[in-house]
Amino acid sequence: MKFHAIIQLGGKTATGIEVPAEIVARLGTGKRPAVHVTINGHMYRSTVAPMGGVFMLPISAEHRASAGVAAGDAVEVVLEPDTEP
Repeated sequence: MKFHAIIQLGGKTATGIEVPAEIVARLGTGKRPAVHVTINGHMYRSTVAPMGGVFMLPISAEHRASAGVAAGDAVEVVLEPDTEP
């Protein structure tokens, strides 16, 4: 599932992407679905978490560096359900 988003800065260094509710619903695995995330060709595993009435996907400093992105950047995000243990 693809969507476009802006990488948001929360606090001094924490970053994340708001995931549209319809994408979370399509993942069909509850309110904290495990996912494979791909941004700029960089793939990592994470979970989508409800925060303040929206769903957020965290992006660590390591993943931002590997994907070549920063807070404020517009990105295309690809999410796939993570069914691995």
